[in-house]
Amino acid sequence: MRFFIFLAATALLAACQTPGYDYEARIAPNFPQAAEYRAPDAGRFRGPAGDVAENEFQLMLSDIRLDGMPWFTASRDGPDSVYEGQVTIDAWDEDVRYERERRCVKHAGVFDCKRHAMVETECTTESVAVTVSATLVDLAGNRAVFSAVQPGGSARETCIDIAEYPDDGRPEGVYRDPRQSNYNPYNAPIGMVQDAVVEAVRRFRYDIAPYNKTVRAEIMTEGLIPEEQNDTRFALAVDATKGGNFMGACAQWDELGRAYPRAPAVLHNLGACAEARGDMETAQLRYARAAELASGIPLLKDKKAQPIFDALERVSGRRYDEMLLDGSLPTSGS
Repeated sequence: MRFFIFLAATALLAACQTPGYDYEARIAPNFPQAAEYRAPDAGRFRGPAGDVAENEFQLMLSDIRLDGMPWFTASRDGPDSVYEGQVTIDAWDEDVRYERERRCVKHAGVFDCKRHAMVETECTTESVAVTVSATLVDLAGNRAVFSAVQPGGSARETCIDIAEYPDDGRPEGVYRDPRQSNYNPYNAPIGMVQDAVVEAVRRFRYDIAPYNKTVRAEIMTEGLIPEEQNDTRFALAVDATKGGNFMGACAQWDELGRAYPRAPAVLHNLGACAEARGDMETAQLRYARAAELASGIPLLKDKKAQPIFDALERVSGRRYDEMLLDGSLPTSGS
């Protein structure tokens, strides 16, 4: 049953998505300066569980891949930079809830319950929140390149039975108000602090190194001018896209582009085809021309033309990412 529910949810999600063409893109890290350093090391992280942060950071550096190849490599001259940081415990909280359930407390057989009873339980959930800060230091110039902060958290729950009595028809569920407590963070269980630190360090992955991501070049499903609105080939190309026929749809957009060189939606969709092929320069030109034409249509609602401007911004970002990553070479010999 769960499997069929999952399939139904997946189908519903796919149906709600704007049709387009998916492709794999290389995305620059959130801090582009980090891409210039290819032989970093993990230095000291101060604070509670700082040693865990150091170890996790080192493991993360060694595990990062781009296009299946290690992004960071050791250099004969030693590391070119080092990540240092601080661990801070922000909170240690406890929530206690009280619940009642009808439970079989005596069996006559494997599937035969002889006696039911009402059982009251007390469930305690502890949670710890931490913050890990990290700074990349250029060792040659002894200067901070950038600093970032990431949160992390951990939780654990324990439940105990505190009462059992005959089933008298009382309703199941919560039977009294929950209790909340806040404790001194620096007395938090060290195991929970360590788990929270591990989660926080893993969040730095997209800050410090490029990554691969599936991107969708969405198409416009409606024309913006009468020529493209009234041509049945436009709707056929949209249907081909929805059906996953990339080649057929893009051939149709190409044909429409020759017929209507000033049709913004057609130009946008030609840009989506170029983007999915990896030709970001052509895609950017197509999107830019579509944006120029759309801006000149009188009384056009901004919402209808917004996909064009979103696509132009996206592809401009992809071109920047590619330029940055293509120029990211080791700062020292390896």
